[in-house]
Amino acid sequence: MYYYLSVGSNIDPEINIARCLEILLENFATAVVYPCTYTQPECIITDRVFINTLLVIRSNLDPVSLKAFFCSVEERLGRDRTDSERSRKDRTCDIDIITCSDDYSLSYFQACDESYLQQVLCASSHKVAVALFGSYFADRPATIYFDAAARDKLIIDYKSYALEDGFEARFSR
Repeated sequence: MYYYLSVGSNIDPEINIARCLEILLENFATAVVYPCTYTQPECIITDRVFINTLLVIRSNLDPVSLKAFFCSVEERLGRDRTDSERSRKDRTCDIDIITCSDDYSLSYFQACDESYLQQVLCASSHKVAVALFGSYFADRPATIYFDAAARDKLIIDYKSYALEDGFEARFSR
């Protein structure tokens, strides 16, 4: 199953987004990641700007189990999941499942109505370079994976075919 996710942070967002993506890559090995984008807060009162991104992973977990894993990642990064006001407060990490499908298609993101997610998709939005395991990516969607032949070296692949053809091939390893 392909899972289409949004990830955001507005507490030390450059650090927490990178750490969140690293944890996800450590657990899922391959992801299509959109550029991290500075976005304005929605539905909360704060002076802190967010960084948001979109990504696609593949997992055999059901949505409930996967969301439980995401909640554990949020807690690991300092989010208090027991706070009844957590959805209206600043956060170190927020991972949401937008949709899931047996099909891989980046067009699923086009159906997102939230303005902060549309900002991620907009090429003219303010992008931020984020370091993953010491390698930076920034300005366009990338397939990010570990290359076992190169001793688990992180690969950030911007080629258009990597986003379509290569994504499926890397998952079937």
